[in-house]
Amino acid sequence: MSLHFSSAQLATVNETPGSAEFVEKYCGPERPLLIKGLARDWPAREKWSLDRLRSDLHGNPDVKDRGVFFVARKPVLEHDIEMPEFLQEILKSDNVMPDSIAWRFWVNKKHNKTVFHYDTNAENVITVQVKGRKEWILVSPDTPLPSYPFTNFTLLKDEEALLPKKQFYKFDLEEGDLLYVPPYWFHRAVAREDENININWTFTKRATSVLSREFRRDIERCSLLDSWKNSKSSLVRKIYHRAIGAMPKVGGIGWGLKDYVVSPYKPSRLALAGRVFREVARIPATLMTLPNVRATLKKVDKT
Repeated sequence: MSLHFSSAQLATVNETPGSAEFVEKYCGPERPLLIKGLARDWPAREKWSLDRLRSDLHGNPDVKDRGVFFVARKPVLEHDIEMPEFLQEILKSDNVMPDSIAWRFWVNKKHNKTVFHYDTNAENVITVQVKGRKEWILVSPDTPLPSYPFTNFTLLKDEEALLPKKQFYKFDLEEGDLLYVPPYWFHRAVAREDENININWTFTKRATSVLSREFRRDIERCSLLDSWKNSKSSLVRKIYHRAIGAMPKVGGIGWGLKDYVVSPYKPSRLALAGRVFREVARIPATLMTLPNVRATLKKVDKT
């Protein structure tokens, strides 16, 4: 039986919280938050269209096209938006790793879908639905979804097979709404309108005391990936790079920042050995999903 939180239980407010309130109630304890109508008066809602935004982003030397989204490491088109004050304060804070901050733009048509995953680098994500509507599912990192070995991407299975006994929210992010997605919350989103535009910001806190099941797995798997990547053995490094090169180019799966998040959890050698065993044990389930992987990659190639 699914432990479905329902959208009614997702923390939802109509007034934008201040910085202290946001950190105390949501960012600190890593609880999702939906703010209704925050961007209803943004100039971007009138100015941006799929073609115009793509053109503006492609013409900006500070923006990179990652295929599924555009990304910049500094403010872009900032005159078209009104960044909430709590986010401005967070991004200027010494509690955030400077190399983790990014602006991302998602420019999609109807039915575009991001498959279940969580963002690497313990990213906190603030996303605003500028145009259109998306259906979201957020799954708690305390009831994590099964992922491909050593990655942050969920096995490509039907949702009916993935969600039983999981704690999750299912809801629509409507035009003008803001959503806070805390670290390690698995999520997928489906565009429900002909024109869908999102802007989001990512940042990583320097420290956390929230030790979810997926947090522990992520620290273990990233520690192992780093050790293989920087191994003294040329054979280990070669195998690592070949394995990484064989994976779909969907973004990094390891830790990509200068420093790790500081936390009370320090994985022991026994924990790391156990992680290797548990990840390898996922290979049979992985092989069963290969037809779904091929079908998904074909869809990506056509978009």
